[in-house]
Amino acid sequence: MSQQNLENVRCLFKAVEERDIAGVLAAYAPEIVIRDAESLPYGGVHYGLEGAKQHIEGAAQTWNHLQPPAERKMDAVFLDAEDYVIVLWRLKGLAASSGKKLDSPVVSVYKMRDGKIVESQMFYADTVAIGQFLFS
Repeated sequence: MSQQNLENVRCLFKAVEERDIAGVLAAYAPEIVIRDAESLPYGGVHYGLEGAKQHIEGAAQTWNHLQPPAERKMDAVFLDAEDYVIVLWRLKGLAASSGKKLDSPVVSVYKMRDGKIVESQMFYADTVAIGQFLFS
């Protein structure tokens, strides 16, 4: 099962990079719980596929204009941990108007059941730097 878990999370990251909402939702179980930093515009706890869709749309609204295609690549490393998949990745952004860049490490933990993601939690290295990038 762990190979299936890894492949599903790889598909999730590919879908995020390609802004494929259907592909993102396909990675999740119907009872998905997503926990993201409260300080982000799309942060908080999101329940079920409808909550996941709101999370995806909020993240896209926040990042699409700050992530031209070259900044969408997350350089993800996938680690198998039995019923969990751990992913080390980079959150990148470019503010075209000011030339400011963001490149910050993130760790995501995905709890898996029957090859689908049932829980998702993101851990950012520096939410203050992300907030300053987004809001200044």
